[in-house]
Amino acid sequence: MKTLTKILALILAALLAISLGACGGPKVPNGGKTTEKPDSGKTETTNAQSGTAETPEPSQTDPAVPTEQPFDRPYTTVSLKDAKAGDVIVFGSYEQDGDASNGKEPLEWLVLANDGGSLFVITLYAIEHMQFHSSLAKVTWETSAVRAWLNNDFIAAAFSPSESSKIKLSTVIAEKNPDYPNSPAGNDTEDKVFLLSVQEVGTYFKDGASRKCAPTKAVIAGSNVFSRSNKAWYADHDYLCGWWLRSPGMYKDLYVSYVNHSGSASAGGQVYLSGTDICVRPAMWITVE
Repeated sequence: MKTLTKILALILAALLAISLGACGGPKVPNGGKTTEKPDSGKTETTNAQSGTAETPEPSQTDPAVPTEQPFDRPYTTVSLKDAKAGDVIVFGSYEQDGDASNGKEPLEWLVLANDGGSLFVITLYAIEHMQFHSSLAKVTWETSAVRAWLNNDFIAAAFSPSESSKIKLSTVIAEKNPDYPNSPAGNDTEDKVFLLSVQEVGTYFKDGASRKCAPTKAVIAGSNVFSRSNKAWYADHDYLCGWWLRSPGMYKDLYVSYVNHSGSASAGGQVYLSGTDICVRPAMWITVE
């Protein structure tokens, strides 16, 4: 009897196994669809509408380099005739994207003032990284290398003859540093293109945030100050740079004022031979026709 019972039990177990196989196995959620873990270790997500598995592509982004730099942000430009303080205009062209093979890019300017017949403007971005002066000597704005560069090389590179004719010749006042009045400021000059003074920064910019400035991609690519080894720092600071002013600094003939990363005007200044990331933001008056 016991032997017969064991035989019947084996037969029933075999029949049950055959039945489960014919029915396709146990039921699973998600409409019978299953997702297997990929061998590569990538995480899969499931499209809720189609039920298909999607594997995201691995990120190619260097974590030390921001995916969107400040000079990539979109903005609206206006015509010279319609421009008012705070607007952005396009005037001239200059190499800015770091790829000289595709030609120069339109040069953007922030409008600081409109006196009815002309616009006072400054470049929206820092367009060059350079020393205020290139050799050790007593120097002011009047005798500086950056002044000579702005009124010769820069004008020739950035503007057509017709555009250049619209740039007004301005009397640039040699204002003394309000915090260090004993530092010589040199003599007044006649220039088409110039740098702002400490006083003008206070007049035309309302706060530090509005004075913050980013260098162009060409500036970053062309200077070892903005080398890849420093990219992590600039990623944390939105690629902000300092920019020179024409006012003298705290030490006679050796230091020049500038605007720092935070947007504060550093009246004490920096030595003009500095190899730090202080850049150039040209300013000028343009005649509006």
